[in-house]
Amino acid sequence: MSWLAMGQTSSRWRNWLPSSMAAKEYGLTFDQIEYGIFLGLIEFRNMGNMGKLLNREDVEKNLGFLKSLPGRIWFYKTEVMRKYRLTRNQIDMALEAGLVRYKVVKNPHYKRLPAVRLVIMDVEENLERIRAFPKYTEREVERRKVYAERSRLRDELEFYCPRCKRSIRPPRGSRSFEDAWSGSLTREEALEKLIIAHYRHLHTDYDSARNDVDRWVKPEEVKRLTGVYKSFKEFLAFYIGWKEEMDREEREYYIAIIRQLRGIATERAKRHFSYVARKLAEEDGLLKPREENKSA
Repeated sequence: MSWLAMGQTSSRWRNWLPSSMAAKEYGLTFDQIEYGIFLGLIEFRNMGNMGKLLNREDVEKNLGFLKSLPGRIWFYKTEVMRKYRLTRNQIDMALEAGLVRYKVVKNPHYKRLPAVRLVIMDVEENLERIRAFPKYTEREVERRKVYAERSRLRDELEFYCPRCKRSIRPPRGSRSFEDAWSGSLTREEALEKLIIAHYRHLHTDYDSARNDVDRWVKPEEVKRLTGVYKSFKEFLAFYIGWKEEMDREEREYYIAIIRQLRGIATERAKRHFSYVARKLAEEDGLLKPREENKSA
């Protein structure tokens, strides 16, 4: 039933009006109305999807005060952080201290996580006190300290590639970087591995060549693992052609062999192209020639 129909059919609703109509009729913003409700100045009825019904007498009685309020009162926590350059911890401590009034609402971006909206006047009134709170929790301080130390290590392991004509930083998830961080590799050892890995992936055919399993695995090795086939290509064609006829255990058996052969090929290709990559890096002056290379 519409608001108009409700008003016409029952005198019970005649002193009530929807918040949207109240905003238009009295020249108020939704924030001003919501703040009036929040302060308990306006009696309301929550009508679900139809919104809120407001007590007209309450709106008119408090109209002067409501109009004196800023047009926008409720700001999301993230907005306040950006607007006043505050941290999450400073705002959380302000809420705990009761300096800023707030309400928990539905998150417009992440439905599973609630959002927090703050009264902007409270933030502005207590801004200096809020800024005096610690920017970070002890846990955040420790995490930022670790982040800074890891950044310094990344700086130390950065190198300039003359072929790419740009500086190369250790990629995220780099095993060599993590080994240097844990201390299982020295800085020099980690840097050498990073240079070789960069050259292997960017300046050799490693990434495409390693997929050519038959280049790296001998026919007799393929036959020993497959029982019949002497090439990976033939074995893979057999599997693809018959996998729909196989039960789950058969498929898992053949997939395990495919992975094993690919693993062997990748390891041998890596060994070969790491050698090629090192020679290229030596030519570019990034790595010193090994002693065995000097005597050769």
